Amino acid sequence: MKKGIKLLVLLVLVGCGKDKTETSQPRENFNANASARPELNVFETPGFWEQVNEVITPDGKTNRTTAVSRATWGLKGHHLLIESEVRAGENMKHNLVVKHFNELAPTNQYQSVWFQDDGLVQGFAGNWRANQGRLDWGLIFPSDIPGLEFTMTETFPKLTEKIFTYNITERGQAISNGRSTANFLGETIDQPPRAFPPVPEMARLGQAGVWEELQTIKHASGDVKLKGQSRMRWTRSGRCIINEGVVYTENRPEYFLWVKTWDAVEKHYRYAYFFEDGPVHHFVGQWNPQAKSIHWQSIQPPGAIEIREFVKQRGERSWTFTVMDGSNRNSGSGTSKFISK
Repeated sequence: MKKGIKLLVLLVLVGCGKDKTETSQPRENFNANASARPELNVFETPGFWEQVNEVITPDGKTNRTTAVSRATWGLKGHHLLIESEVRAGENMKHNLVVKHFNELAPTNQYQSVWFQDDGLVQGFAGNWRANQGRLDWGLIFPSDIPGLEFTMTETFPKLTEKIFTYNITERGQAISNGRSTANFLGETIDQPPRAFPPVPEMARLGQAGVWEELQTIKHASGDVKLKGQSRMRWTRSGRCIINEGVVYTENRPEYFLWVKTWDAVEKHYRYAYFFEDGPVHHFVGQWNPQAKSIHWQSIQPPGAIEIREFVKQRGERSWTFTVMDGSNRNSGSGTSKFISK
């Protein structure tokens, strides 16, 4: 995890020799019709999928549900975003999965983060078995649950077919296991899942559209100012906001993606920050209604990053941050303003 901290420090300090605030940047296009790197082609085909799920409980009962998912490339093809609507009779649930490739990980470089509609966030690392057409996943976040083992497999017999299985045990006791089969429907369908408005806790955090950003990094030789752009959008459930962004550093643009959601069980916010081809940082945030701000604290890497985000106006955000890297302390601030839909 030390690599992840150093990567963030590099991101906020790179380009310290120049002030680039006077440079006007063209509008970014974060869309992609294909993956940005060949390793990502092992994931499912972008488009709509229909899925049948079977979940077996510890008492042997089998629960069956159906789901419709849509997979799209995000952040110029560096992340696959999968939104699902799960149906059980009249009941409905949603989830979001973000898959990517972490080139800094020594093993299990495929990674995914799952966002459930109740706010639960889980991260997995995966190993691709090419001769079997299979991805084996293991839970890596949260990592502090003694005795819990959560494994998943995804098998792709064809480009238009996927088989998913999972198994959860706690101290050797079976908790839950299940199996899903999914078939590709195409790039478009006649009746896609409908979109819901953002839940109240999320509506205060942003607005779908393009934002312009300015960061100020404190440095011994003088403050450094870096410009950036972001594009926000809501998931169809209205329970997550996805932000694709770029910071224009001196050497090269640094692209990133983040997802924020509300944990309805723990009553706090959750925030996952994805580097372009690197690790994921996880945060929890507490809302301060008087200050209209969120105090974010990193939980992976633990305690290394602290952010205070202010959302006093719907089309404007500001923040301060501190990054601890051993005995080194780096800090700065930023603003983000809504430009257009």
